[in-house]
Amino acid sequence: MSRLAVSWLSSLAVLAAGCHPGGGSRNDDGFPARLARGCQSEPDCLVLELEARARVDRCASFCEGAEADLRAASALVARYRQEREARQARIEAQRQADEAAEAERRRADLEAAEEARRQQEAVHAAELDLAASELACAQQGDAAACDALLRHLAGAAPRDERAAQVRASLEKGRRRIAEREAARAAEEQREAEGAPAPARPGGGPAQPRPASEGRVCCCDGTLSPTCTYVKRGCCSHHGGVCACP
Repeated sequence: MSRLAVSWLSSLAVLAAGCHPGGGSRNDDGFPARLARGCQSEPDCLVLELEARARVDRCASFCEGAEADLRAASALVARYRQEREARQARIEAQRQADEAAEAERRRADLEAAEEARRQQEAVHAAELDLAASELACAQQGDAAACDALLRHLAGAAPRDERAAQVRASLEKGRRRIAEREAARAAEEQREAEGAPAPARPGGGPAQPRPASEGRVCCCDGTLSPTCTYVKRGCCSHHGGVCACP
């Protein structure tokens, strides 16, 4: 009778441990202790989870403990998985940030290069305009070109290498303008007084005076219908002014 009691108590102890006697005992497999120590990586945790799932599959009755171990092992796997995904998300975010920074740097470099190109073209165009203004002012006495040179000198830097050359071109242009104005004033004065124009610098003869007061003879043999003394425009349609016979 005592042997039967001992056998019953042993069977009850196995059932109380969480597994059917035929399903294998969990008292000596060491899994709870290994689960308590945890795992050092996600693969290690996956191994624990697989073992815990196998223990649940083998368990026939009173499996609450085995199922709790499975939940604990799955929680370890989930924690490592979350940490891995968070790490990967940080790496991806950093990669995207680096790509965005690189794209912004390239865009800024392109804009800087384009701006430098535009400035260089503007400087080149300004040099061409300045050279053209110098030529027109110094050689032709063009007032607008001389005004452009004057504006350049007003805004020039103290050590502008072109300032001396521009100033010399401006002085030449001013002299030409003054000479032209003086010649125009003298011409107007001669026309007002009826005096003939002086000989041309090339050595050409002076325009002939009319043979008598009140007459201007044209080269086609007629008298000017509008002029009574030699002036600009006389005999313009009759071959010019010639000496009267």
